[in-house]
Amino acid sequence: MRDDLGEDERHVVHASLYRPVLFGGVEFGVLVTEATTVLALLFVIGVHAGTVVLAVMYAVGVHALAVWVTAGDAQITAVYLRSLFVRDYYPAHGCLHVPSRPIRDALPKVR
Repeated sequence: MRDDLGEDERHVVHASLYRPVLFGGVEFGVLVTEATTVLALLFVIGVHAGTVVLAVMYAVGVHALAVWVTAGDAQITAVYLRSLFVRDYYPAHGCLHVPSRPIRDALPKVR
């Protein structure tokens, strides 16, 4: 950064403009998935001592793992889900006039 800039030319960018929105340290979709799984364990199987212990262990373990992964990249689940739809191998063409199969874009279109 140049030191010859005057006070009128320096701007502070508020942290809310570049920090990701996280709930409990994870993305909202991950938190909803965790909560749904814990509630399903408790209310579908039944509230017993074993299911309560299993639900607590699941919530603590999976949430801690999700927070650790999210600390590295806040959008890791979106990147992973997007990567599921991209092919690992694109076949070579036999000649110039052979039509290629349509390739799905890795990045979504901006609307």
